Amino acid sequence: MHDAVPIPVRIQLHRKEVLQASDGRDVGPASAGDEVGDGLPVDLGAGGHLPQTSPLGVQGVGEGPGDGLDDTGRGIIDDSLGPGLRIAGKVTRRPFTGQTSDHVDALLSVKIGFDTFTGCLSSRFCWSVTLSPEVSRTIREYRPRRPHQRWAPVADQVRATVAAAAPATCYEAGHLLHVVGRLAMWAEGCGMPRDPGVWLRTESIDAFVLSGAGDVCGSTVQTYRSWLRRVREALVWVQRGEAPPARMSSPRSPQPPYAEGDVSRLRAWAGHLPGRARLDGLALMALGAGCGLLPGEVVRVRGHHVRVTSGGVAVLDHDMLGRLVACQAGRETVLADLAQAAGAGYLFRPGRKVAAAKNLVSSWPSRHRPHAGLPPLSARRLRSTWIVRLLSDGVSPAAVASAAGMASPAGLAPYHRWVPPLPREEVIRLLRGPRR
Repeated sequence: MHDAVPIPVRIQLHRKEVLQASDGRDVGPASAGDEVGDGLPVDLGAGGHLPQTSPLGVQGVGEGPGDGLDDTGRGIIDDSLGPGLRIAGKVTRRPFTGQTSDHVDALLSVKIGFDTFTGCLSSRFCWSVTLSPEVSRTIREYRPRRPHQRWAPVADQVRATVAAAAPATCYEAGHLLHVVGRLAMWAEGCGMPRDPGVWLRTESIDAFVLSGAGDVCGSTVQTYRSWLRRVREALVWVQRGEAPPARMSSPRSPQPPYAEGDVSRLRAWAGHLPGRARLDGLALMALGAGCGLLPGEVVRVRGHHVRVTSGGVAVLDHDMLGRLVACQAGRETVLADLAQAAGAGYLFRPGRKVAAAKNLVSSWPSRHRPHAGLPPLSARRLRSTWIVRLLSDGVSPAAVASAAGMASPAGLAPYHRWVPPLPREEVIRLLRGPRR
């Protein structure tokens, strides 16, 4: 019977020396002229036999020069170690977005066995890839910032999982150790078996992410999910009949802004909600339509994060967001009042038991629906409304992109379709410029 191949690979025969565990060389990209075959089985060549070259019979400890196939097809000259062969190949490594894939040198060892009871031959496949001294040291010496009693039971299996997956992924070993370690300790706390095959099931990864991945939130959770899925793809268990999951993506088109009349009516509707719902609705509108915050940022704002200047401008804490954001004039008074009432508490849904939870923002509109004729309240639509209004008022795209947390004004391109064109007279005035 065949052993399962630990990682999906493509191989091609190469007439060159292959990696050994003791040579200390790092795995690295193939040269520009190398190509990768379409996968197993190995191309047998024109004569129907595996090519025989001296480098394919790697000589290690206890191996003689005859430990390889001879040209006559008579098999192994020295069968004291058991019939077998070794083939140099390539393992594809998943690239970063926008980069071409590269490959690392690998060694395929094949051992042939004979069952005297059934009269059948069997072959045992074993892939090996030598990691660099730096990566090996990182894996061996890794210690998480977690209690030792939580890390010790899963440490060896976490290191083994990362060592097996590292050659086929583009992520650093330290990052993989961090996220696989978190997953393993979470699974241990849930009473799951200490088995990477159980940890890396799709349902296990999704449950880990939905739980908040321990104590993280926002985009970091999605990053963890992406890393774990890449580890899973690198360690597909063939014997379980599991194929890599289908890659699904959705366009990142922004949601359309609200019409001016709808924003005013939604604000009036939120102002008539009972009790805490009224304050939450006003906070959501002030932070979304007044400051352009993302849903993950809305839930982080506390009362002391809002500072009112001597001129009456409500400014959000720069250290919290990492950028300068000033609330629009029409909503700064409401935001200042909400911040003063909240104090050190959260502005939006302060009664929560956790700092952040999945669907914390989107679940609020599902519980509080406006009357007929009004669209539901959406944090992303409020943000779009804020961006489009600033662009329509002629605010510099660079300033808008910076306040929105974008890397460059290029991120505003999808919003320009909702920005109304300038009047003809205004266009002429701007193009003419000032007199000099």
